[in-house]
Amino acid sequence: MKKSLKILSMALSATLIVGMTAGLAFTASATGGGNETALQEAVAPIAETKAAPQVYLVPGEGNSLEGTPLTAEETKKLNMEGAVYKAGATGSQLPTPTTTKKDKSNTPFTFNGWWTIVDATVTYFTAVPEVEEDTYLYADFRAALSQHREPVAPSAGSGQVTYSNYMKITRAETDTIEYVPLYVSGSDVPNAVQAGLGKPVQWYNEWFTLAPGDLISFYVSGVYGGQPVAAPRVAGGMNQCQMTLESSGQYGKTAMYLQPVNGDYGSTTFFDAYAKNEAPVMSYTGEYAKREHAFRCYIKFYNEGGTMTLYMENMDAKLGIGEMI
Repeated sequence: MKKSLKILSMALSATLIVGMTAGLAFTASATGGGNETALQEAVAPIAETKAAPQVYLVPGEGNSLEGTPLTAEETKKLNMEGAVYKAGATGSQLPTPTTTKKDKSNTPFTFNGWWTIVDATVTYFTAVPEVEEDTYLYADFRAALSQHREPVAPSAGSGQVTYSNYMKITRAETDTIEYVPLYVSGSDVPNAVQAGLGKPVQWYNEWFTLAPGDLISFYVSGVYGGQPVAAPRVAGGMNQCQMTLESSGQYGKTAMYLQPVNGDYGSTTFFDAYAKNEAPVMSYTGEYAKREHAFRCYIKFYNEGGTMTLYMENMDAKLGIGEMI
C-alpha cells in the first residue's frame, strides 16, 4: 500500500505540471472518492524508523569472549570480520575476554580493557557507554614490555603505591614522599637480567626534579620476585649487593650528584643497609648537587640482581638550558 501511495503522488505532480485538471479530479476520485482529506493523506511523507545505536565488542584474533557472537550474515552487514558481540544495556559492566597470546617467555598477554576513539583520543571503558551511533569497543591485550604507560600517581605521603616499578623521592624541604614510575624496555646489553621477560631489559623514567638534600630509592619487580622490592638486594653467585654509578659525557656524571645515606654503602655494597632493615638510599648531596635540576634515570641489573647500575642524566645540561652545577 505504501508503495502505491508513492506512485500516486508522482502522478499528481505530473498532472499539475501540464494543467490537466480533469485527470486530477479523476485520480482523486479513484483514490478517495473526491475527498480532499483522503488525498492529503495519500501524498503525505512516510515516516521512517531508525534502530537505536548499538555498542559492539570486538575481542580480536586469538582472543575469545563468553556468549553468542553475531551470525556471519550480521557481521557482514556491519562490514566487520571475525567475532563480534553485542555489548548489552548502557551502563552494564563489560565482560573480560581471554586470550591465547603469549610473549617470548610463554607468559600470557595481559588484558588492559576495552577501548575506542572518542574525540580523536584513545578512551577505555569498564561499562557499556551511552552512544549516539553504532560504536565498536576493541579488546586491548599486550605483553609486559608493551603495556600502555598512563599510571596515576598516589597522593604524596599516602604510603600506597600501585606501580610495579617505581622510584621513591623524599623531599628534604617538605619531608613529603613522591613516587615516580619506572618503565621497562629492551636492552642491547646481553648479560643484563631479563626479569622474566625473555630478553635483557632496562628500567627508566621520565623527567623528574631533585633539589639539594632529596633522598631517592628504587623498587622493582621481576628481578627478585613478582612484587616490587627495594633494589639492589643481596643476590647472585657471589652474594653481592652493590650499585655502580655510571657516568657519560658532560651531563651524565651520576657519581657527582648522588651519595649514599648514613654510610650504608661502604666501599661498594649496601650490606649495612639491610643489616639495619633499611632500603638502599642515595641522597642528592654530591659535588654537583648545588641546586635543583631535572633528571632521568636508566637502570640495569646483573648477577641475578646482585649488581645494579644507575645512570642519571641531567636534562638542563643536556639541552643547554642550565648550568652543570
